[in-house]
Amino acid sequence: MKEFTVILYAGGNNRLSTDLSIPKALLPIGNRPLIWFSLQIIQSHPSLASSPLLILTSGQYRQILDDYLSTLNITYELIVYRQHHESTSDDQQQIQDELGTLDILRSCYSRIRTESICLISCDLFGKVNLTSLINMFRVRDASLSMLLIKTIIPSTTGKETIIQPGQKIKFTTEPEFYTVDQSTNRVTSIRLKADLDEYLPLRQNILAKYPRTIIRTDLVDAHLYLIKKSCLDIAIRSDYSSFRKEFLPKMIRQMAIDQPLEDLISTPANRTTMIRQQTTDLDDNADLSRLLEEYDCDNQEIRGGCYYSTDETQIFRVKHVLSYLEANRQASLLILSYTNEDITFKERLEQIQISSDCVIGDGHDIGKKTTIRRTIIGKNCRIEDKCKIINCVLLDNVHVKEGVTLQNSIICSRSTIGSKCEIQNSIICSNQQIEGNSKLNGETISAINHESEVYMVYDDEQ
Repeated sequence: MKEFTVILYAGGNNRLSTDLSIPKALLPIGNRPLIWFSLQIIQSHPSLASSPLLILTSGQYRQILDDYLSTLNITYELIVYRQHHESTSDDQQQIQDELGTLDILRSCYSRIRTESICLISCDLFGKVNLTSLINMFRVRDASLSMLLIKTIIPSTTGKETIIQPGQKIKFTTEPEFYTVDQSTNRVTSIRLKADLDEYLPLRQNILAKYPRTIIRTDLVDAHLYLIKKSCLDIAIRSDYSSFRKEFLPKMIRQMAIDQPLEDLISTPANRTTMIRQQTTDLDDNADLSRLLEEYDCDNQEIRGGCYYSTDETQIFRVKHVLSYLEANRQASLLILSYTNEDITFKERLEQIQISSDCVIGDGHDIGKKTTIRRTIIGKNCRIEDKCKIINCVLLDNVHVKEGVTLQNSIICSRSTIGSKCEIQNSIICSNQQIEGNSKLNGETISAINHESEVYMVYDDEQ
C-alpha cells in the first residue's frame, strides 16, 4: 500500500495576462508552465513520485490542462471540483471564487486510499528538499507536518533591486506568528495579525510543557503539507471552508493543550503508526536510531501533533507580479538543476546582441541591430530591427515593431508594440495594441479596469 496520496491544487484564474482561457497553472515561467515546477518538486522525492497523484482544477480549465499534462511522462487523475457555466451570474461567480481548500478537497476525498496525504499548491517555486519534512512526519508520527519558508521580499531578491512593473499598487502580506518549541520543531499556535489585538497571548500550560517556546515572525507558509488521513477525516466532516485560516490554527491549538476534540482531530488511539521499522524504508538509507535521536523522538509524549520544517534555499510562492518576474529570472538555473538542460539562448545571430542569460522560445524572428539582455521571450515572437529589450518577460506571439525600447516590463500574449515606443516598468496585458511613439512608465494597459486583478497573478490563501 502506498503511503501518500499527492493532491496538487491547480485551480483558479490567471489574472496577470487577463487571458482567462489560460489557467494560472499554465502561466509560463521560463517558457514552462507554472505547474511544471510543482511537478518537479513532487517527482524529486521517491516516496511522492510513486504515489497516486490527484490534480484538482475547475471545469473551465479541465481540457486545456489535461492537454498539457498528457504530454508528460506522469500518471495522474484530473478532478474537477466545480463546473464552469458560461452564464454564471455575479452572485454564483462570487460563491465559486470563495471556495476554500476544504470545500475543494471534499470533491476528491472519496478517491484517497492511503494513510497520509501530501497537499501542495501549484504556485510553489524553488528547489525544495522534502527529505527532512518527510522524515520528521514519519519519525514523529505527526498528524501534520508543514513546510515554512523564509520571508522573502521579492524586490530585494536576486542581484539587483526589482522595480514593480505596472501601476503602483502596494503589495503587503499579513504577518504570521508561529509559536514553536525550538527543541522539537512542534508548532503550538498559528496567529495572523488580523486575529490579534495588541498582544500575542501565550498559554501558561503550553509554556510549562514546552519551556523552549519561541515566536517566529520570519517564516511564511509554503502551502505544502503532509497530513494524516485520520486528521483530514475530521476536517472534511467539519463545517470549515478554509484549511489554512480556519481548521489548521484550531487543530494545532487543541493538540497543544491536549484536548483532542472530535470535531477537530482524531484521538491518538485512532491513528495508525507510520514510523518505518526497517532502515531501508527510511529516506537516504538513514539509520532509525540516528533519526530518532536527531528528531528527539525517544519520548512517546512528543509523538503526534503538528511540526514544521524550514528550507534555507530560496523558495517562494508565485502569487504577484514581483514574484512572477523574479521566478522568470531564476527559471533557467532551476530548470538546469532539475533536468540538466540548459535552456538559455546559445545561437549566434549576425548584428544581434543577446546575453547568455536570455531564454528565447521557438519560432522567433529577431531583427538586425537588436539588443536583448536578461529577458524571457516566448514562442513565435517577432522583434523587428533596432529594438532594445532589457529585464523583460514577453509571452507567446508578441510583435515588437522597429526601434522599440522595453525595460523591466511584462508583455502578455498576442500584443503588439508600435514602432519607436519607449516602455519601462509596465505591464501590457493580452491582445493589446500600443500605438507607435508611445511612452509608458509604470502603466498597466488592459481591456478591463480592475487593476488589482491585473496586478495579482492570483491570490490563494485558503
